[in-house]
Amino acid sequence: MTTAIVEYSQTEAALSELAHRYKGVVYDVTTPAGMSDARKGRAEVRSYRVALEKTRVEIKGPALKHCQLIDSEARRITTELCLLEDPIDDQIRREENKKEEARLAAEAAEAARIAAEQQAIKDAEERRMAAERADIARRRAELDRTEREAREKIERAERESRRKIEEEGRAARAKQDEADRQERLARQGREEAERVKRAAEEARLKEERDKVEAARQAVAERERKEREAEEARQREAQRQQNEILDGWAMLATFVKRFGALAEFVPVVVEIKKHLRGRK
Repeated sequence: MTTAIVEYSQTEAALSELAHRYKGVVYDVTTPAGMSDARKGRAEVRSYRVALEKTRVEIKGPALKHCQLIDSEARRITTELCLLEDPIDDQIRREENKKEEARLAAEAAEAARIAAEQQAIKDAEERRMAAERADIARRRAELDRTEREAREKIERAERESRRKIEEEGRAARAKQDEADRQERLARQGREEAERVKRAAEEARLKEERDKVEAARQAVAERERKEREAEEARQREAQRQQNEILDGWAMLATFVKRFGALAEFVPVVVEIKKHLRGRK
């Protein structure tokens, strides 16, 4: 809800027309004509705004002076009232401050008492805890000593047990080694006897094989010699036969080649007789 100001009525009446003419209008300010129209419109609207401000200052002047007078008179009366109020307020504040100080002192004393009690409790608790820690440390030391002694006892027992086990193991190994050595010697004796027996048998068999081989070789040698003698005899007989055949062939060839020659007629006659005698 607004209250109409009579002095603004002329501008108010022009506002509707100005809005109709200029609201939303876009000017082509890139052209001289557009820039001119924009400036004219701005000047017209500005003239109404300047006139409105001037009217506002004029009609507000008397009211502003009256307000200043009201404020000045109020400050004067307030000063007089404070001259009456302040002494009373000072009395009240001093008493209140005194009571506040007493309350704070009582609270401080109570806080100190509580702090002292808490410190005493804390000191007693710390002494108790120190005693407990000392007792725990003592019992822990005793427990550590007991555990150490028990551990050392167990370790001694374990070392003794290991020593006995090792000695028994060494004795058992020595006994087993001796048994193995005796078994090895016995096995070696048996193997040696078997080897000697086998060697003797092999020597006997080799001797028999050698005898058989010698007999076989003697027979083979005799047969070879007989075969070679027979082959030599056959070769000689064949050679002689070949020579005879060659002789006959030579005689026949001589007759054929030289039978017509008077010089060899007597020889050829004898050869022919001999050849007829062969038939």
